Amino acid sequence: PSAAGPVGCEVLVCLVGCEFLVVRFSWPSQKSTRMEVESTSKVPSVSYADEVAAAKALVHGGGALDGALQNLLALEKTARLSADVGGTTELVTAMIELCHSAKGWQTLNETIVLLSKRRAQLKQAVTAMVQQASKYVDEQPDEASKLQLIETLRTVSEGKMYVEVERARLTKILAAMHESKGDVAQARKVMQDTQVETLGGMDRREKTEFILEQVRLCLDTDDYVRAQIMAKKIQTKVFKDVEIDDLKTRYYTLIVRYHMHSHDWLDIYRAYREMWSSPSLSDDAPAAHRCLKLQVLYLVLSPYDNEQSEQMHMLSAEKMLQELPMYKQLLTLFITKELFHFADVRDGLAKELASIPQLPEEEQAHMLKTMHARITEHNIQAIASYYSRVTMGRLAQLLALPVADMEKQLCEMVSKKQVYARIDRPKGVVSFSAPKSPNELLNDWSADISSLLNLLEGSCHLIHKENMVHKITS
Repeated sequence: PSAAGPVGCEVLVCLVGCEFLVVRFSWPSQKSTRMEVESTSKVPSVSYADEVAAAKALVHGGGALDGALQNLLALEKTARLSADVGGTTELVTAMIELCHSAKGWQTLNETIVLLSKRRAQLKQAVTAMVQQASKYVDEQPDEASKLQLIETLRTVSEGKMYVEVERARLTKILAAMHESKGDVAQARKVMQDTQVETLGGMDRREKTEFILEQVRLCLDTDDYVRAQIMAKKIQTKVFKDVEIDDLKTRYYTLIVRYHMHSHDWLDIYRAYREMWSSPSLSDDAPAAHRCLKLQVLYLVLSPYDNEQSEQMHMLSAEKMLQELPMYKQLLTLFITKELFHFADVRDGLAKELASIPQLPEEEQAHMLKTMHARITEHNIQAIASYYSRVTMGRLAQLLALPVADMEKQLCEMVSKKQVYARIDRPKGVVSFSAPKSPNELLNDWSADISSLLNLLEGSCHLIHKENMVHKITS
């Protein structure tokens, strides 16, 4: 029978199985006709424990697995079409368990595909099936069977939001299998398309571990662009939780690997600075010393700017630095506006770099070369603060460099606006004084006149005082 509905609608109420369905037809302004199916009552769940037990007894008694599955498939159809969530889930998981107990791995894959493609299959049943079958991945007799089961489950779960967490976990296992074979590129391709940052069913730790694995594989395959994209998916505020402190160390270690590729020294220092606040370092003195040493090294290797200068002063206040006299001295040399030469620290620095295992010889040589340039830049800035004009020969002598190398280093600093300098080549003179504007000249002249008048007034006062004292005593 039909009943009158809202304006432009007609409602048909019918009985299907054990459930009343309301089918509403509506004719909106569009040309298409829309049909909505609304459930007016929930179907009571039916237990199939006896049927499942009979099927298991049949298989364990030496009966055919296919026959037991056919019996359960017929029951599954009835439960599925009547929208019995509990019964369908019970039957689906029972069929998966039967295949596992009978060691029918090929039948297991076929059953999973068959159940997932059945008409009007329930989401809850598919979720339970995938979760149950995922437990049997590690129990496969050989690697080929394990790979086949993983691919089957990934195919079944593709595009289904309600099993995205299970698919992500299977993807991680598959990537580990490829990596164990030495095919890191394939492992990276498998992992890179999986998005886990928006999955609600995965906890914070598991998400972070998954993304860190993606970043590591990208770095191992020299895909630095994608590694940076993956790393930005992790919000650093999650590392405030002490329970994932180990993931914080792993994250910043990968960040160091990324920035070492482009030699972004200040970014590397920031990464080690973040690791310095890790609670695990407070209980591990050797690890804390190593972290502090690397902070000093990468900070002094960074180009000079306001942030670098501020960080050097802040780092010099660390109490633990007193236990590392060489690094304390190195930081003091850069903070103090006095000249020192690369030869003074070269031997000790080379020895310290050689003691760091993750630095190859090429990287050590590059760091020593960069350190020489930073020391030269420091010396030029110190000279610029004391000299207004100096000859090129004298400047090269103070820097302990050939004139050509000195001029090249000075030009680079001027281009980066680290120092003001002008070279008079005919006279061979370097000027560090910037020309003043007319307003600045007038202000300086006014200040000089005021200072002169103050001196004259003070002198006259002292002379008058002496005359008065002389008259009194005479």
